Amino acid sequence: MILLADSGSTKTDWVCVDEQKTLRFQTIGLNPYFVTKEKICDEVGRNFPKEIAKSEVSNIYFYGSGCGRVESQQLIQSSLQQLFSAAEISVDSDLKGAAIACYGTGSGIVAILGTGMNIGYWDGQALETPMPSLGYIFGDAGSGAVLGRKLIKAVFEKRISNTLIEDFQNTYQLSLTELLDRVYKQPRPNTYLAGFAPFYSKNLQNQEIQMILHEAYQEFAEVYAKPIADKYGVGELSFVGSIANAFSEILAKELEIFGLKIHSIITSPIQSFENLYKNI
Repeated sequence: MILLADSGSTKTDWVCVDEQKTLRFQTIGLNPYFVTKEKICDEVGRNFPKEIAKSEVSNIYFYGSGCGRVESQQLIQSSLQQLFSAAEISVDSDLKGAAIACYGTGSGIVAILGTGMNIGYWDGQALETPMPSLGYIFGDAGSGAVLGRKLIKAVFEKRISNTLIEDFQNTYQLSLTELLDRVYKQPRPNTYLAGFAPFYSKNLQNQEIQMILHEAYQEFAEVYAKPIADKYGVGELSFVGSIANAFSEILAKELEIFGLKIHSIITSPIQSFENLYKNI
């Protein structure tokens, strides 16, 4: 049996595949920058389907946020090996998984726009990332975490209308003390910030909300997408992630300013992984 995983910072989609059956389950996001080995083992162990013996798993293919570095890959691998001792385990970045899901053995620019953001070029066999992924504090332009940060700043600095501020507080009832505690003292602050993205969807016709979104995707297009497109001579990008899907119209408009187009958007690549690996 093969176990496949597509892990972001918010959630991880899993699928178990063999000739007879396909079983799916979900855990929290297992970004190694925000979870410990103990947490990984606990999450996967509790949620793994009871009808399957862990010894049945022969191979695991894990594509995850925060797994671009060897140290992070080793943390995920050692955690899963503790649960699935008989399995051969491969761990790679979520961006490589996104590239495989979008292009297979083809080539093109791929970007993740979910809780976080990452972008690179896939040549059909290898992933090139000219720009480093700097996370939600230094990077992640256009991601759910950065959109949440921008919205919260606008609310608490009173840079948007009272009507929007009242709507925000009626929705979240968020005090400054609670906000600072949640962001600076509690785990997974990037996921917490991304949790405010639905407020954008709810108020998508509001001009102030649209302005924040346009600014976010102008930065993404100008600082990240355009330089990579120029480097590889490509005019289209494929995206993976719920944020790219939710705000695709504004994203497309900002890309168009720089001569770029959206090739495709996949909300979650797990189905593509299943189709690719089930015959292995």
